[in-house]
Amino acid sequence: MKLLFENWRDFISEEVQEPVTTLRIFDFDETIAHTMGVVRVKAPDGSTATLSGQKEFEQYMTQAAEKEGIKSYDPVDDLRKLNYKIDLSDFSIVKDPEEIKVVTNIMKQFSDDSRTYVMTARRGNSLGPILDYIQQIGIDSSQIRPIATEGKSKGDVMVAMMRNKIMSDGKSNIRRIEYYEDSQRNIDDVLSKICDNPAINDIKPSDFELVIYKVVKQSEDIYALQEIRC
Repeated sequence: MKLLFENWRDFISEEVQEPVTTLRIFDFDETIAHTMGVVRVKAPDGSTATLSGQKEFEQYMTQAAEKEGIKSYDPVDDLRKLNYKIDLSDFSIVKDPEEIKVVTNIMKQFSDDSRTYVMTARRGNSLGPILDYIQQIGIDSSQIRPIATEGKSKGDVMVAMMRNKIMSDGKSNIRRIEYYEDSQRNIDDVLSKICDNPAINDIKPSDFELVIYKVVKQSEDIYALQEIRC
């Protein structure tokens, strides 16, 4: 959680000194790069599972959370408290990455009125390896702000970022969010928290827009972007 809050504090202080109007937010796994990491799980009943890929991981965690009556968006920590052994060690590194260039070619295009973030559900100890990888593929990692959501949903984090940027007219100075993501579950969460959330209507600028680019794998090495708007 410490890393997440430190990044939010950096975000706030930067905006006071040099306001920006656009947030560019990139997921990492299956968005910036495909990696070979797997998650190994041992349930309290002794059953085991090896989960490869976002869909397998989300499906297992959702089913386990429902079984145990857990309501949190990311149930890993709560499941561990119930004696689920969840090995995320493959995701403390960037394991055998394959760059997804349809995304990284966009990522490297920085502008003065925007800030670029990598927002990942990986734990905080993975942020250093992620920045190292980004630098290795020719992107200036000093221009990237990494955020580990640490159990929060990405929609909730984005709402908090907007609320932390209130101008004198009571509106957020964030007028555009560009969000690059492969997970439909995360996309649906962001749509509901940003587009369909009456609680933030009072801080949205009149010209605010959310543009989501869903990363779709079309074949073994070919990815495309599908645009989604509110």
